[in-house]
Amino acid sequence: MGARPWQLLVGTIAMCLLLLMREQPSVSGVSDPLDDVQPRRVLTQPAVAKLRQQQAEPASEPAAQSSKPMELPSIESDAAVVEPKASGAALSAMLRNGSSPATSGGSTPRGFFMALGVVSNVMWQNSFDRRRWIRETWLQHSNVGKTTEVKFIVAKLQSDLNPIPAQISRQLTQEQTEHNDLLVLDTVPERKSPCLKTMAWYTWATKHYPDAVFIAKTDDDAYVHVLKLELNMRRFASEPLIYIGSTLWGSFIKKTFAPCARRMGPMMCVGGMKEENCVAQGAVGPYPYAVGMLQVLSHKVASWMVAQDEFVEFERRATAATKPPMMEAGEDMVIGMFLYHSPWPLMPLHWGWDKLHDLCFKCERKDQIWRPITWQTVVAHHTANPEIMHTVHRNITRVCDDACVKKPLPFEVESLKDLCSRGSIRNVYSKCKMVGMPPR
Repeated sequence: MGARPWQLLVGTIAMCLLLLMREQPSVSGVSDPLDDVQPRRVLTQPAVAKLRQQQAEPASEPAAQSSKPMELPSIESDAAVVEPKASGAALSAMLRNGSSPATSGGSTPRGFFMALGVVSNVMWQNSFDRRRWIRETWLQHSNVGKTTEVKFIVAKLQSDLNPIPAQISRQLTQEQTEHNDLLVLDTVPERKSPCLKTMAWYTWATKHYPDAVFIAKTDDDAYVHVLKLELNMRRFASEPLIYIGSTLWGSFIKKTFAPCARRMGPMMCVGGMKEENCVAQGAVGPYPYAVGMLQVLSHKVASWMVAQDEFVEFERRATAATKPPMMEAGEDMVIGMFLYHSPWPLMPLHWGWDKLHDLCFKCERKDQIWRPITWQTVVAHHTANPEIMHTVHRNITRVCDDACVKKPLPFEVESLKDLCSRGSIRNVYSKCKMVGMPPR
């Protein structure tokens, strides 16, 4: 006897439900990439009002460090290369619908190999124009928005922690509506030093780009050959502990937010520290740091940094300080200081001033970090008007064709052991002990 119609209907529904259940992805056993990182406090809007009351608080002295050698944590190997997990169309949709401002919701973008933050501002100079020049030039490289994500980092508080003027806020909203490439920080002040925006970027980016291999930072007066940058970073994709840039040396006084003895090399820095009496002022150092035109951190390193009490407390004090002593210079030195305190044999790999350099055309000075555009240029700093930015874009694409872009660029200092093997550096740089090279 054949089945009745209602029996056939029930059977069909049951089969459909079974198929749907089989299509649902399993979530068991999936770990969050940041599970091993301690959560850090988030500066909420009500907390901003309290910051003004904290300005008069005396700076707390750092806790005494133990003389017991620190045990190095085990280093697990990450995946070799993270390729995009979605098509170009899908990634474009993520960018349109994802969470760009710090205050917005939406889905978390995934699949980017690198997230690059461009520290910008809204309160002075021609920052709105600078972002436009960048969109017209180096944001046109083919990997932008596909494998490398770029965000401009701007803040909505003035230096005294009051909101930015309404007209500027409206301009910012219009710009975000048109381009959707801003990270708008509602509780971060605009200051002479971009330190607080840089710190906020690393905190935000590590959480919003959990699949990114690298989190990087540059300035809005820099030209970045972002395709060449990504292709060169891919050789480091399987190494979880990476800090890359071009390096200077210095020390930093946390109590007064002051750089001390910023120099080209370690021995010059040691001499400068004696001249400037840095140790007596409580300076940390000497140590190398990647200069602000480009810092590249592996996701693991950036995630560790933003979770540290030292990082959180420095951010709180620096935000609250609206009158001297306050954070006015040395944002790259501050990032270097946090990573100097890491438990790993980690230091910035020095790429060299022919790859990352301040820009000059006649280049009459040969002793500093000023260089002309060459086939090796990855970042050219101080491109502060539209003529220079567009000229650099034309020159850099003219002198370096597709084969040139793919050519690996050597590093002048390849590891901590490499650094400590040179001259007397092991006698002045404490991290040399981590690679079995104590002072001689």
